[in-house]
Amino acid sequence: MLNEKAEIEVYGRKLTVQLEGLTLLEINALAQQLTERMDKAFRESDIADSHKLAIVAALQILDETNRVKAQQEVVKNAEDRVLDQMISSLESVLEE
Repeated sequence: MLNEKAEIEVYGRKLTVQLEGLTLLEINALAQQLTERMDKAFRESDIADSHKLAIVAALQILDETNRVKAQQEVVKNAEDRVLDQMISSLESVLEE
């Protein structure tokens, strides 16, 4: 069911969350992924404070998200250029 409260555990801490549009299974999967990211941040930095680890993990995730968005924008722009070229070519052929 969507928009339900979910009891989750992230990095050993239990909390109740409600994320719009996500199922309980999806929320639990995200919690597991966040725990894994925090574990990785701990191994790479030796930061012991879970709050700091959560911030580091969030920053890493945002960085990845921004990189993906930038890559998608590059692809979109390339596709737009190709489409514009195709339209121009078709218009030229139709005018002949």
